[in-house]
Amino acid sequence: MKVQNYELAKKLSHELHQHPELSNEEVWTKQYLMEFLKANTNLELVDKRNWFYAIYRAGVNKPNIAFRADFDALLMDEVIDLPWGSKIPGTAHKCGHDGHSATLAGLALEID
Repeated sequence: MKVQNYELAKKLSHELHQHPELSNEEVWTKQYLMEFLKANTNLELVDKRNWFYAIYRAGVNKPNIAFRADFDALLMDEVIDLPWGSKIPGTAHKCGHDGHSATLAGLALEID
């Protein structure tokens, strides 16, 4: 992975971790991820209200693969003291979905 893309994905992961949202309430998260992809890739984004997907066109007669990541958080306190810890009391990314989303965005940076 290119160092620049790694740093962007790491920063994204930290931002997502600081702003956890519960399932079906991921308004900020979805918007932030879409803005990140718009700013850093040429992927086509399709907004589906509570979720979205990004399209990378492999080309004619080339196989396509779909990837997905959840971005919801859990109803629990942040219990680890991190510089990028949750800023939302009672809600935290203890399930790793912030990392899953940032990793998938990192893949988008690499393939685009």
